[in-house]
Amino acid sequence: MTPCTISRRSLFTGLPLLMMPTLTNAQMRVAETTLAILTANPPSHHLDDRVVTVGNGRRFRIFRAIPKTRPPAAGYPVLTLLDGNAMFDDLTVTLLASCPDLVVVGLGYDTPRKFAQAERSLDYTPPKSLDGNPYADPSRQGRIYGGAPAFLDMVLGELRAASETGLPVDPQRRHLGGHSFGGLFTLYALFRRPDAFAGYAPVSPSLWWAGEQMAELEKKAAFPPDQRLKLFVALGDKEQRSNDKGPPPVGPAPETMALIKRLSAHPQVSVTSMVLKDHVHGATLLGALPHMLTWANG
Repeated sequence: MTPCTISRRSLFTGLPLLMMPTLTNAQMRVAETTLAILTANPPSHHLDDRVVTVGNGRRFRIFRAIPKTRPPAAGYPVLTLLDGNAMFDDLTVTLLASCPDLVVVGLGYDTPRKFAQAERSLDYTPPKSLDGNPYADPSRQGRIYGGAPAFLDMVLGELRAASETGLPVDPQRRHLGGHSFGGLFTLYALFRRPDAFAGYAPVSPSLWWAGEQMAELEKKAAFPPDQRLKLFVALGDKEQRSNDKGPPPVGPAPETMALIKRLSAHPQVSVTSMVLKDHVHGATLLGALPHMLTWANG
């Protein structure tokens, strides 16, 4: 494995040059971060962040909130959050105080914006077939999808090593969480590598994007026989796709509710779920974050 390198923060994202699409107007409108938590000096955690370059040339920004308490004998529990820029932009001193023993890691991108639209579209979505390659979508100019297999390798390899550097971590208490496409990838990781984390927290997972692929992955998932996995699922009751111009939906997404029901019946999965009242899709990230933190800290 080629070791990753650490660099000072840049304002540019890091897809390989031949795969970097031109930014669209919609991407340019994505809100920039303030990341106030990085300078807030919370009493419960130390904060740091850095940009790392992995072996394939991709650049990621890793945010960390490290407990000031002494680590347990087995090491700290860890919650790794996708869309790290947005997650740490929403993180507060009060939220960190609710999980004083938890290492919180944000896997983000080298951008000043909350969301790196092109990068997350590639990294968080599965290919059209289990062993397929990334693909372009003609209806979304400049976007490439289907890079989840390669990204999962990075998450479990170079990015995990970089985010846990210098920390005593309990390997039996690693957790992964994400929202929207990040929630889709969290489920992808659960089905492809259920042994990689002790707990998975998909929030408002975009199952509509890759329903057939995810159904196939779920059928083929082989959960560890000697481990009971934790699953936390949250979604809003007024979620609507960004390109859906119809009336607001009534009730939570039926695909996600059906998934919760199926996995709750599995003897090797312990499911915690919640429907966030009056939450649209974008609001569920912040709405679920306090619950994810306490779930992973428990």
